[in-house]
This record gives sequence, C-alpha cells and structure tokens, in this order.
Amino acid sequence: MYELILTSNARRDLRRLDAKIQRQILRKLRRLCENCDGYPHKALKGKYRGQFKLPSGDYRAIYTYDNQALTVRVSRIRHRSSVYE
Repeated sequence: MYELILTSNARRDLRRLDAKIQRQILRKLRRLCENCDGYPHKALKGKYRGQFKLPSGDYRAIYTYDNQALTVRVSRIRHRSSVYE
C-alpha cells in the first residue's frame, strides 16, 4: 500500500470544499493508494507533464507517485474548470 502525501496546497484546496466532496475525493485517493500498481493512471501534458489526474465527479486531484518510496503525492485538488490554471 502506498502512503498518501498531501502538499500544503492540496490540504488547503481540500479544506475549502464541502464535506461530502472531501469524503468522496479522499475515498478515491485511498483506493488509488491501495491499488496504485494496477491503477490506470491518466497522464497530463504541458506544464503538468510527469503528473497524473484523478477525477472525482467535477473535481480533479493532480498527483505523482513513486514506486521506490511507495508514495502518492497530491499537489492540487480543485474543480475541473480551475485545476489546470
């Protein structure tokens, strides 16, 4: 199982969301950590090259993962209309 790391920006983004949406996103992130090796990661392009997106309803989590350290590091969690700005 991978360890979930939320950056300070991701924690701030998460705190600003409704409690129901917070639970939904955290549930998906935990599922990702439990099955990271078999998960279909969706790679990003452009300035987010090397990072991946985790969709959860209308929200997106931007993350990277490290197979050596067994970590998933989330850098942003925002609505799909503003997450890539």
